[in-house]
Amino acid sequence: MNDEITNSKILIVGGSSGIGLAVAKHACKRAARVLIASRNPSVAELPEGSVELRTLDITSSSDRNRLFEDIGTIDHLVIAVRPEADSVPFLSIDAANARKAFETKFWGAYQLIQVAYSHLRESGSITLTSGIAGEKIYRGASTMALINSATETLCRTLAVELAPLRVNVVSPGFIEPKPESLQKIASQFPSQRLASLDEVASVYISVMANPYVTGSVTVVDGGARLV
Repeated sequence: MNDEITNSKILIVGGSSGIGLAVAKHACKRAARVLIASRNPSVAELPEGSVELRTLDITSSSDRNRLFEDIGTIDHLVIAVRPEADSVPFLSIDAANARKAFETKFWGAYQLIQVAYSHLRESGSITLTSGIAGEKIYRGASTMALINSATETLCRTLAVELAPLRVNVVSPGFIEPKPESLQKIASQFPSQRLASLDEVASVYISVMANPYVTGSVTVVDGGARLV
């Protein structure tokens, strides 16, 4: 197979679990050279030797610099870190916890890109992760709503400023497994179910592989935003 993914060098930040790990699996199937960076890198679900592992605290300046000094030039960067954010009403939020979530998902990505830019090929891409809370308002999700909205604005800004390097966002909805209460809510979506990790991960691969896609927010939520 000869495309933008085959034989490319892809760094996935937050790739040890969840969406990031699923993207790594898809990239490996497309014969990419995959590097995973996370706080506790472990990929028991992938064949031994199929990926390179790096330890990274995305909020640490020294970690960010050391990572790119080590890995050199890459073709694609995927950032899929998942911060811990309070799911409580706004007036009950601990501001320190909200700031920590911002430091991880937004400012961590922001500063990582500043370091990564000189190591990315012009023909490559950056793919960020937002989420349904950036557009559809849910009680108790104000922190993630703000982070996701900021991430999507950053994408559009960087698509202009860093061109011809491409910058995009994937915005997932609700992904299995989830509590039974959310399963019932999902039955009201046009898709009538939650997404699988594979369905979401395949969108990241598609965005990376298409050389004419930049500045986009690709929604994969089964129509959840419509109801």
